[in-house]
Amino acid sequence: MTRTEPLVVACDESGNDGENLLSGGSAVFAHASVILSPDEAAALMDETRARTRSQTTELKSKTILQPQHQVTAEWLLSHPSVEGNASVHLTHKKYFVVSKLYDSTAEEAAHALGYDIYETGVALAGANLLFFLGPRSYGAAWDTLLMTFQHFMRAKDANEAQELLARLIQEMVRLLSDEDAVVRDVLGTVFAGFSHLGSLSRLQLGDGLEERLRTMDPLISAVGAAVHFWSSVSGKPVELVHDAAKELTPVKIEWAKQSLARPEDIAPSRQGLASELTGVRLVDSITDPRVQVADLLAGIGRTVGESIANEQEHPLGPSLRRMLSGASLWPIPENMNVENARLAMLSQFSRAR
Repeated sequence: MTRTEPLVVACDESGNDGENLLSGGSAVFAHASVILSPDEAAALMDETRARTRSQTTELKSKTILQPQHQVTAEWLLSHPSVEGNASVHLTHKKYFVVSKLYDSTAEEAAHALGYDIYETGVALAGANLLFFLGPRSYGAAWDTLLMTFQHFMRAKDANEAQELLARLIQEMVRLLSDEDAVVRDVLGTVFAGFSHLGSLSRLQLGDGLEERLRTMDPLISAVGAAVHFWSSVSGKPVELVHDAAKELTPVKIEWAKQSLARPEDIAPSRQGLASELTGVRLVDSITDPRVQVADLLAGIGRTVGESIANEQEHPLGPSLRRMLSGASLWPIPENMNVENARLAMLSQFSRAR
């Protein structure tokens, strides 16, 4: 039996602050992936350099994002070589933290009882309810809780993690004492799952593992989304060519392979949605024009995403929207409704886009 040749997907990112999601340099993380041939990508980069009159060997997104080069950015986003051959995955960093808080507690508690709240939409609805109603209910105390959770997940050792968990419990009890808060019941399900945070912390610290887990880095989930998307589109295994990233270690790549091969381990509703990642080649972007194109798209995606997060229109938004990943981690008010959330989850995991 002849083995199917993998689809080669080139990737780059923009706005990555690692696990420092709440106080980093940007509110949005963008990850772009393309399936261009090296010759197609080189031609695109040559033309982009000519249009921007750039003399640099490696053209970066900050150049094409200058106002005078908006027409060139529009040209790139709508180019026949790019259209249908590129995907941009956006992560709203604060929403990512809220989702991680909910998944690490309420979802874990439900899973232990045999309930798949991804399938029902409760997981997605819960995260959106907390994101939109938490600030309205608790004001600055809500941001303090999220920051403490981030510090807890990034603790340097077990003692620091224990101290931060104790502080997190105190802050949670203080919030739950407000019986009039509209999101109190949802937050109560989070507190009910706090018993699962200890085991997660040990994994984050690398206890019994070859490396620290670092589930708060959005790059890991974005890579998984890219592999699932292109595998679904092509029906092939996927090989990634990625700009050098310190978090994409051999150990973490192996974990990603296993998770993508067995998504039902996360939730039974994901049975049959396996994707095969054959490997990840880390390269210096200056040596690969495909990664350079991905860099431009990621930079545009992050900038457009920042505008959306600030409730502003961006002139490149309509052109970018065509290639946005349906698996982007983004807060949507309509998904506070459980049925809407259920349909969104069903769409996300049954279709590639």
